[in-house]
Amino acid sequence: MRVLGRLSQGERIVLIGGLALIFDLLVLPWHSADLHGLDLAFDPTRTAVQEPNAAYGVVAVVLASIMVLQIVLARLTPAGLPGPAGLWAQVQLIAGVFVGVVLLVKLFRETEILGYGAYSGVLGGILLAYGGYCIAREAGTPA
Repeated sequence: MRVLGRLSQGERIVLIGGLALIFDLLVLPWHSADLHGLDLAFDPTRTAVQEPNAAYGVVAVVLASIMVLQIVLARLTPAGLPGPAGLWAQVQLIAGVFVGVVLLVKLFRETEILGYGAYSGVLGGILLAYGGYCIAREAGTPA
């Protein structure tokens, strides 16, 4: 917990929420069909990075990974990142909002047989957008 104490509130939100969102997008079922006990040779559940509309899930995973990696490199390792902090705060804000929007679009493009991962993923995307907003506000960049 000492590591998290070095982070601001927005950075903690993005770090924890981003890791949880990546798990959600890669593991939890976004689409789930109840086949009433049929023994089939395929899995009727699909994650966010599988069809339908897999590109939205892939983009969200990549952006969430970039957001988390930026915080880890800038704040938790001695290496740091080049550039002013205000620039990275704007990147966090834009990427967070983009993740939230992409996941909402993915949700509304295919609304049939949604699994619980879809709802928790959209909430995670909104949380990531809020974390990006908090980071931008803490850095004093115009949001």
